[in-house]
This record gives sequence, structure tokens and C-alpha cells, in this order.
Amino acid sequence: MQTPSISKKTTIKNCQNGIELAAEDKGDYNAEMVSIDQCIFENVQSNVINFYRGGYDESTIGRPLSVTNSTFTDSGKNEKIDILIKTRGIINVTIKNNTFKNNPVELVALLWGEKNNHHLDNTLINSGKIRVEEQQKLKILY
Repeated sequence: MQTPSISKKTTIKNCQNGIELAAEDKGDYNAEMVSIDQCIFENVQSNVINFYRGGYDESTIGRPLSVTNSTFTDSGKNEKIDILIKTRGIINVTIKNNTFKNNPVELVALLWGEKNNHHLDNTLINSGKIRVEEQQKLKILY
């Protein structure tokens, strides 16, 4: 049985980095079943949420990420890739009932694959958009 990683009713404010759950390009991931609910992210400079699973072995595709009922304000000012919620390699993502306000990024999230990714009832004000792509761009690892 997998143990969920849950953040509920948490405030992350006025800091350089938010939630960093990124692994190397070997196909590893650093968390399972991540749930972020009723949280406040305010003035987080970069890596607001970074849940990344590298590599291309589909047997190690990243675990589920759920971001619900949360608020993201004035965050992402120092994002190098211009994405607020990074989910590269994670194919089970739900982004639902959140408010994104005044986040200076091009994308709130870039989701990989329409089948297992859902974004519903989010309010986006001056914060870019949520985009779904069918194919993840490959990167040569050697």
C-alpha cells in the first residue's frame, strides 16, 4: 500500500522555493500520491510546486498529484521555464477548484497526456493558462 504525502491548510509565503519533489533523470521520483489541499502559496519566487519524474521508462511513470482548493498569488517571479506547477513526467494530475492570481508566468501548468490529467473549475487571473500536451518532448540522456 502506498503512503500518501499530504499538505492541507498550509501557507507557504515570502520564500525562494515552494514544494520541491524533483528527482534525477533516472526515472526516480521522490514522493507518492501527493495531495495539496486548501493551501496558500504567496510570493514564492520559484519551484512553487515541482513534482518531476525524469527518464522514459513507463514502469516508473510518476505518481499521482492532486492540487485542490488552493490559492496561488504573486508567485513564480524567478521561474526559469515559466511554469508555476511543474509536473514533467507525472501523468496522473488533478488541478481543481484553485485560484491563480497575478502570477507572472506563461503557464500555470503543462500537463502530459489528456487521459489521466484533469483541470477543472480553476480561476486564472493574470496568471497564464493550463495547457495539456499529448506527447512529452524527449530529451537525449546520453
